[in-house]
Amino acid sequence: MKMRFTIHTGSLIRLLVMPLALLAAVAWGLSSAAAYEVWITDQSDTGKESGGFLYIYNGGKLAAKPSDTKSILALDLAGDVGKFCEDATKKPVRRPHMLFFTRDQSHAILSFLSGQVLFMDAESRKLEACLSMGKNVHAAWPTPDMKMVLAANIAEKKFIRIWTDYKAHKFTFDPTTDVMNLATEEGGERPDTAPICPITDASSKYAFITLRGGGLFVVDVTETPMKIVATLDNNDIHPAGCGGVQVGDVMYLNSGGGWPVAPLSYDVYALDISGLPKSVSAKLITSRDTRFSDSHGMVGVGRYVWSADRAGNEIEIIDSLTNLSVGSIDLNSQFSGDPAPDLLAVSPDGAYVFMGLRGPKGKETADPHGLAVRK
Repeated sequence: MKMRFTIHTGSLIRLLVMPLALLAAVAWGLSSAAAYEVWITDQSDTGKESGGFLYIYNGGKLAAKPSDTKSILALDLAGDVGKFCEDATKKPVRRPHMLFFTRDQSHAILSFLSGQVLFMDAESRKLEACLSMGKNVHAAWPTPDMKMVLAANIAEKKFIRIWTDYKAHKFTFDPTTDVMNLATEEGGERPDTAPICPITDASSKYAFITLRGGGLFVVDVTETPMKIVATLDNNDIHPAGCGGVQVGDVMYLNSGGGWPVAPLSYDVYALDISGLPKSVSAKLITSRDTRFSDSHGMVGVGRYVWSADRAGNEIEIIDSLTNLSVGSIDLNSQFSGDPAPDLLAVSPDGAYVFMGLRGPKGKETADPHGLAVRK
């Protein structure tokens, strides 16, 4: 089943587009009036080889009247944020990449491809800490128990655990016990162990680290030093995935992501994690590797998994009860013939899915990526 959504007043299911921020929302039911915010980053330079933008929108207004909704904050990251991070890490921030909130929604965690992780009070917007992860940090993922943030340094093939005490405003890591050099694990059918994304399970005990060359490490992040407890190779999981979400007792991961090792590929896997810490297994449940496709963002919407095909301009919908693909949303429209859906986030009531679009519409310098919803 392939669904194509068009805009018309009063429709239960609508496609809404914000060209300036390259942001779209697809309705999936009736939305409540509860207040929430949509945060999205623009990786384009706003300073000399530095900066970027963080946009914050009123989520309800954005969903109801996207063309009339202005951001409530457009933060130039080359300004106060840039100075704050440069004072702390001795280098400017560049390319804000991934954005997450803590489980209690109190803090935002923003990672930069220039190597920093920024901690910000989400309500007051106060900057609390900026830490250097080295040459690069692709993603910094907060654990559900709010005790850790897990960072993936692709450039140096390092996996880093940051200890977080949000009430005390303390964020620390010990290079001797909180850094794993994954390069030492390379070989055979795991030829490139650069970590792409560290997705954690609901227990906050395990991190599922996707690898640039394919395969997977499952790391027990509660032990010191951290310990790899289970592995998969590049036959089990193909290269360069980043999307991941747990629905019920199943962990879903993808592969693809547009890296040179897998420039156009799309696979989604269901992981059986019941055997941990002794073992983990992966089942391929959907693939588009024979098409012009690129698996990227992924999010859980109730019992369904929504998976973005950035090259195919579609959202695939998978039923977690059967692990079957039950439909797709065609995002080509009058606004863009190549919207290129990227990351996804869900409104608190589950009525809207927001997505960043990497396509050609909007201002010429726009390069949106990080996306999150704050309740």
